[in-house]
Amino acid sequence: MKFYFKSGLTLFLTLFLAVSAFGEKANNIKTIHIATPPWEGQTNKDGTGLFFEIVRNVYEPVGIEMTYEFVPWKRAQKMINSNEADGMLCVWQKHAQEQKQLIPNYPMFVEYTAVVFKKEKIKEWKGLETIKGKKAVWLRGYDYHTMPRLKDIKLKWNETDIYEEAWAVLDRDRADVYIDALIDIDKYIRHNHVDMSPYKLEILWGENAYVAFGKTQRSKSLIEIYDKRITELFNSGELKKIYDKWGVRFSPDPWKEVK
Repeated sequence: MKFYFKSGLTLFLTLFLAVSAFGEKANNIKTIHIATPPWEGQTNKDGTGLFFEIVRNVYEPVGIEMTYEFVPWKRAQKMINSNEADGMLCVWQKHAQEQKQLIPNYPMFVEYTAVVFKKEKIKEWKGLETIKGKKAVWLRGYDYHTMPRLKDIKLKWNETDIYEEAWAVLDRDRADVYIDALIDIDKYIRHNHVDMSPYKLEILWGENAYVAFGKTQRSKSLIEIYDKRITELFNSGELKKIYDKWGVRFSPDPWKEVK
């Protein structure tokens, strides 16, 4: 009987210390600093947006305030790797691995990659093979030519710094296809009332996107908190409500195994 009592006491103390350690980690970290490009509707310049709201709902209930600064994508990567910032948003696993960054078990977003082209340029869509040998344009730093899905698709490509320029390049026939995140293409079309009658849009693939962190003990603590909180948000239905608020399709598949 004493053995069972001691075993139970040991188990209780172990669990208590584990919970206490988690609370201590949260208490010791007061802020999470995010470096990100400004993406309309996701990381707005006033601090609102889908991605910012997800991060806030993950960390602020445990006493961690989100701060942020806007920088280009490649600068954000450097800031994470040099520990000038804690996290960057919407990072694919492949990119995180290339940069030797840490990511949580669960994503924050499913990013669909899409392509826009003039109907007169491509008469019939037959999947990825359709863009082989075409001239492509995308935003600087996105490096779609390095993606495994495009490794056997030979492309001529160019980069631009802003969405307007990418659309202008496509419109002037200086590129055959424009590749970007579906969420950004959709927003640009809606907000700028783009006449899509000459164009066609096709989804290329979907990819889980994460908050990426540097390789530090602080990052590991932030990741542990993230995984715990994002599962709570999913199970409570709050995560879907955040997506619905920002008019973004919610894909539950990455979190379906969450219990």
